[in-house]
Amino acid sequence: MLALGAGAVSLGPIWATVFMNTDQALQGFMPHADRYTSLNLNLHADLLMQLAQLTGHRVPKNFAPKVWQAFLQSQPLGWVLTDCVIGKYDLIDYAAAFDPQGVQLGLEIMAYRESHGGEVRQSAWRQQFKGKRGPQTIQFGSDIRNISGATLSCQHVTEGVQRLSALVGT
Repeated sequence: MLALGAGAVSLGPIWATVFMNTDQALQGFMPHADRYTSLNLNLHADLLMQLAQLTGHRVPKNFAPKVWQAFLQSQPLGWVLTDCVIGKYDLIDYAAAFDPQGVQLGLEIMAYRESHGGEVRQSAWRQQFKGKRGPQTIQFGSDIRNISGATLSCQHVTEGVQRLSALVGT
């Protein structure tokens, strides 16, 4: 409880947990890279419309992924993208990596702020994304299974990864 003058306010439990930062995600996905180049995206209306068509989902107004291309000497190793999606109420920060052909190398949950649904951090759930290429191979409920009690987290992270996969493929 936080005392404010004569009264007190209960803040309730605070659930936000940061599991890794961007540098850790880059190193974790592409440990052999000797250079990471940050790319500036031009998320113009036509591209956003194309992403919505490719994924079958609207693109959130706050969609602003960060993108790094990894290199070993001058050879591209792939991309690491970070983004966030809404869970049930709060944001979930995540990172996804793709090889130069757009095949997904992995998914990491970087920060989770909900009181429920943190099962999206389970390795077995995240491993479902590995080897997928293109948003059509990342369908919630068929390609990517739900976890009871974490439905919105599972669905929204899946939709977010679909967008990133479509972005890498465009």
